[in-house]
Amino acid sequence: MSKVKRLKLKEGDANAMLKYFNKMSSDNQIFFSMHRLDDDMTLKDILWVDARSRVAYEEFGDVVCFDATYLTNEYELPFANFVGVNHHGQSILLGCALISHENTKTYEWVFSTWLSCMGGKSPMGILTDQDAAMRKALLTSMPEARHRWCLWHITEKFCSKLGMFEKYQDIKDDLLYAIYNSLDPSEFEENWNNVIAKYDLVDNGWLGGLYREREIWVPAYMRHMFWAGMKTTQRVDSINSFFDGYVNKHTRLYEFAERYCEAMEVRANDEKENDANSARYVRTLETDFSVEAIYQKIYTDNKFKEVQRECTRSLYLNVQGKNVVSDNVLEHYVQDRVWVKM
Repeated sequence: MSKVKRLKLKEGDANAMLKYFNKMSSDNQIFFSMHRLDDDMTLKDILWVDARSRVAYEEFGDVVCFDATYLTNEYELPFANFVGVNHHGQSILLGCALISHENTKTYEWVFSTWLSCMGGKSPMGILTDQDAAMRKALLTSMPEARHRWCLWHITEKFCSKLGMFEKYQDIKDDLLYAIYNSLDPSEFEENWNNVIAKYDLVDNGWLGGLYREREIWVPAYMRHMFWAGMKTTQRVDSINSFFDGYVNKHTRLYEFAERYCEAMEVRANDEKENDANSARYVRTLETDFSVEAIYQKIYTDNKFKEVQRECTRSLYLNVQGKNVVSDNVLEHYVQDRVWVKM
């Protein structure tokens, strides 16, 4: 396989790409790139992080998604992305790599190199698909980060793994309810086991394997952590769709870096425009809650809309009592108010 890949490299392509990155580094010392060569001195893997991404990671590096499924160009090198979320709730790119092999050693090099670029600061959480090589590499490269599997990649397999059952739709609905509506681990385990017993799925190996790994993908086990609203790698998908207008599987290596920079320039301009709109436009308050006025001042418009939606929902709650958990935490007990028009 690697021999075939080397044969597909056009004369001068790899050198042209590395030359372009060297130029970027000389123009901006914050720009980072690193590459590896194989035994025949042929380009093997390359990782780069532009200046904007390195600066953005300092503020928005709590949670990242990593995905290597975007495209495979004519050199059969998968384009992998590190993606985060900014203060507008937008997906932001935090690094890219072209990798020759999707195995543990390659991912260890990618993760450790990227972490070194970011000053050794590990994210609190990292989201990936169920790739075993990624999981093994993360255990050694980012042991401090909480690893989470993408929920979409799991639920997307329901049809292929469970579609043969006569009551497949009922099974799917009940499993999704257990996954998304369980508030804590004990509730999830009870709901999940009820589904398994109800449909006699005790001997289903796939579901059994998922249950054994439940702490790495079920939301009930992750609620104590900040995930920037991410449960799936769809953040990566939105970045991938952004690059669709600039790169494709036929893009030559010498073209790749320059087109990447063009795409990032457009992305940066979009963020500047959102910053300007947030400064210029102040969304009106919808409730009398004093806290909403505080949020109005500190959040960007996109995030304030989300907070405001929660504030309006609180109008339909009756407060039953409260409990002082600590100096900074106050726990409220509430009850929904529901009106039925007869």
